[in-house]
Parts: sequence; C-alpha cells; structure tokens
Amino acid sequence: MMKKIILIIALVFITPAYAETLAQFERKLLKTYSQKEFYEVNQDIESAVVAKIKKDPASFSYAFPVLKEQYHLRIHFSPDKHLKFYSFDVGGGGTMGEYSVYVQTQQAGTTSLTPIDSGVVWYVKQTTLAKQPVYFVQSYYKGSSCVGAYAIHAFKPSKTGGMQAAKVFQTKSAKIDHIVVDFDCRNHQDAGEMPNYIRTDKALKYIDIMLLNQLYKPQNRYLRYGKTGTAYTYTGVVK
Repeated sequence: MMKKIILIIALVFITPAYAETLAQFERKLLKTYSQKEFYEVNQDIESAVVAKIKKDPASFSYAFPVLKEQYHLRIHFSPDKHLKFYSFDVGGGGTMGEYSVYVQTQQAGTTSLTPIDSGVVWYVKQTTLAKQPVYFVQSYYKGSSCVGAYAIHAFKPSKTGGMQAAKVFQTKSAKIDHIVVDFDCRNHQDAGEMPNYIRTDKALKYIDIMLLNQLYKPQNRYLRYGKTGTAYTYTGVVK
C-alpha cells in the first residue's frame, strides 16, 4: 500500500514536467503536415492551433515562429498588449482569400479566445470612449481577381472577459460597429499611387473613409468620422 502511495505522488510531480510545450507543439504540427499541400490541410492546422490556444495560457505570450514562417499565421497585438489577434489562412489557394480571425485575452491567468468577423488583420489601434477602451481593427477581404474590400471594425471588452463588437460609428441614421469599403484594382494602374481607403490620424481624433462613385471608383475625398466623448460621429466630406 505504501508503494502505491509513493508511486501516485511521484506521478503527480513528474507528469507536469512532460507536459507539451508550445515549441514542441509547433514541431509536432510541422512533422505532421510538412509533406502535405498547405491548402489541403490549413483548416486542420487552424483547428489544432485554436484548441491548443484555448487550453494553454502560455500561448498569449508565445510568438509561434514556426506557424508564422511555415503556415501563414499572422499575429497582431493591441497597443496596450491586452489583446492578441490571430489571422489563419483557411482559403483554397486560388485567387480568393479566406481568413479565420480570433482575438485572445487573458485575465488572472485565464485565457479567452473569441472568433471575430474580420478579414486578414493589418492594423490594430486603440482609443478611449466613455472611459472604456475601444479597439479598431483594420483588415482586408480578398475577393476573386482584382476585387476586395477594406474594413474597420470596433471592439470593446465584454463582461465575460472576451471581446464584443462596439457600435461607435454614428452615421446620419444609425450607430454601427464596422465600415467596409469596396476595392477594385482596375481603378489603380499604378499600385504606388493607390490612396488609403481608410485613414486615421495618429491620435485617432478622426477616421476617414474613402468616398466611391457608383462604379466603386475612388473620388479622392473622404467621409469623416470625428471623435466625441462616446462615439465617432459623421461630420462631412473632406479632401
């Protein structure tokens, strides 16, 4: 009986030492999928990584170098380092692009992972409205051939520790949580001269959205949303 007790105690202390590290997890994924076509297994890779992130709090501070280099994973942090965004390439490898995006938060060692509706994340910016942090995610949706869309989504912390959409854009008729601007590369013969479809100043005092005509051609004028105490309110058209 004493031997059994000693054995159980030994196992309790030994088992954590053999817990899989995130580096080992990456190497295992690479070994499993390195000989396979990425666009045939990318959704399996996403599922495996999401499951690992959900149960391993150490993932919040881990860089995932192998996944970024080998499997097109994109990672962005919010300016305050409280949010970590993951963009997984889950498309089929054709002219269209498809991404699954998640935002990870961590409080008191507990990790929360929330899927969000967004294109591939390009920038994450941050401000304060009504004494609450608000995060702006700029992303891009890649359609077929030349067609796509730029977008900006607003998020705020939820009561459960995750993130939720924040309706901070006040238009003439409603409050909305995101704005999408269509893009067609045929409107830009020289990519070097392509304007910003969504622009902000450094302090986020305003957010400008490119004005398009009925043929989706940029008019080199912007719809401006200016920051107030509780929202970004439409103020008019600017150059």
